[in-house]
Amino acid sequence: MRFLVFAALLGPLAAGGDLGAQGTAGTRAGVLLTLPTSTRALGLADASGAAVADEWALFASPAQLARANTFSAGLASEAYLAATQLSAVALAVPVWRGTLGLGATMLDYGSIREIASSAPGLDGVETGRTLSAQDDAVTIGYGLALPSLRGIRVGAAFEFVRTRVADLSASGSAISAGLAWTSRAGWDVAASVQHVGSALALGALLGDLPQTWRAGIAAPVMQVRSARIRPMAEVRSVRGGVAAAAIAGEVSWPGIRGSEFIIRTGYTVRDGSGDDHWPLALGAGIGLGRFSLDYAMERFSRIDQVTHRIGIRFARR
Repeated sequence: MRFLVFAALLGPLAAGGDLGAQGTAGTRAGVLLTLPTSTRALGLADASGAAVADEWALFASPAQLARANTFSAGLASEAYLAATQLSAVALAVPVWRGTLGLGATMLDYGSIREIASSAPGLDGVETGRTLSAQDDAVTIGYGLALPSLRGIRVGAAFEFVRTRVADLSASGSAISAGLAWTSRAGWDVAASVQHVGSALALGALLGDLPQTWRAGIAAPVMQVRSARIRPMAEVRSVRGGVAAAAIAGEVSWPGIRGSEFIIRTGYTVRDGSGDDHWPLALGAGIGLGRFSLDYAMERFSRIDQVTHRIGIRFARR
């Protein structure tokens, strides 16, 4: 049942147009690619593209992978809309002169039992079959600092995307590329174009991947007594979807025995094209040595639902 509820809620948003004709202008596929992957990014209104410097950069700004100069791994999971499940995993491994990133995301819509009826309006009987739906993507990327150009980094990622609904499935591939720069004063700037690839054909529907342009900036870390504060901002636009601008901030305090406490918040202004996300983002985290635990929440105003995401990551010193 949860798959049907989710499809009813997000079907029109994912399609962006008439579902009845193949090749209809404005239809979209791979909506999974537009969702924030890391818990930290969600708590910062997904405005962390210039500030992120770990394994999660693979999904937001591949050039920033070059700053992840040690092995790290992260896992995030969220009970999403209508009891569906959104999960992501990412790894960063220094290789040669740069950093290799590996990651995967999955949106599981759940499953239902198939019921057949001889005529509309009549009670049906179970056929014994189970129908399910799922979106998933596997991503591999590489980020490299350019020694001859001080502070400049480049990166690229390749994505394999698959959508499955009952007996229908579609798959395709896409690429992302980005550029980043850090000034001597500590300002970070990053820009990328993501999910450039061919459309997916699912049954009679042909949908374009959500090609995304994003650019962000993060100020140097400011020390205010014991607190470390970092403001950031980002603009992004999804082809056939939402254009948005977000501002965010992260504040951290040192704790006992090397621990760290963090709070995050952000605010997003969208173009009013029907996105149901609450504009305010909230998150928190705690770090202890090589491990950190993060939390973020998001609210969907139209259906009055709040979801919660938990993430854990490990970074070798």
